[in-house]
Amino acid sequence: MRERMCRLIALVDQHPDNYTLSRLAWAFVESSRFDEYLSRLTNGRAYSHDDGWGLAGVGVVRSDFAVVYHRSLLPLFSPPSIVELQLLLDRLKRYDSIYFIAHARKSSRSEPYGLEYTHPFKFELGGGVFWFAHNGGLDKKSLAKMLGVNPWVHVDSEVAGMYLARRLSECESGPEDCLLDAYRGLVEYTTSGLNTLLLLLSGESPRLFVTHFFKKTGDGARDEALREYYQLYLLEDGHLKAVVSSTVTRYYGGGGFKPLDEGLYELGLNGLRRVGDIGVKS
Repeated sequence: MRERMCRLIALVDQHPDNYTLSRLAWAFVESSRFDEYLSRLTNGRAYSHDDGWGLAGVGVVRSDFAVVYHRSLLPLFSPPSIVELQLLLDRLKRYDSIYFIAHARKSSRSEPYGLEYTHPFKFELGGGVFWFAHNGGLDKKSLAKMLGVNPWVHVDSEVAGMYLARRLSECESGPEDCLLDAYRGLVEYTTSGLNTLLLLLSGESPRLFVTHFFKKTGDGARDEALREYYQLYLLEDGHLKAVVSSTVTRYYGGGGFKPLDEGLYELGLNGLRRVGDIGVKS
């Protein structure tokens, strides 16, 4: 597989509801256990995202922040991972509001494998920090060469995060403007999908950004299957606002999901705000 076959969720919630949050987490677990889209794309050779998982969250307590960050090499659907996930969710439910991203990995044979290569990746900036998760395909060698890093000891998603970190560290305006320009640059290295989650903790409050973009590969039938696979959806259920991979919608049930157009978005307590286009729509 040239593309990185992963599943993503991003959510914000005010006064987190135990039932709704747990329901979405369960749907995420089940989407990593059996993914019909992945099975279809690989002709049944692969159907689960079993190469590790990770979670990054920021809980808000009055004017203070608490970080929750965990990565594991075990499959998300393994019994130990389910126990760990429940502990992390129990912690997040204590806060007045939460900003949260999670990723379940299916790695390519051509990419490094190990705990340090699971998402989300953490990058520290002057006075801030962000966590980054990615699903898609990139020309890693070209991007690594431009950044001056060794492509063999980094996964393409990590190199993409390095690129965004460099651009944000040079930012002289608002982060959304700098991210918009940075993602437009990253699209030039994208070979298929560019679905990303970026949780930024800097300044007065956390901010959560999402991208959805798909670039055709030239194989018509495969492109249609990939487009369906990479499609992201918005869910608004009470105070919970979430963006999820297509497979998650199959297990959450109840409808209410809206497909996202391509672009850069900010997901906040008031909902999803479109920042702008990041590439030519395919």
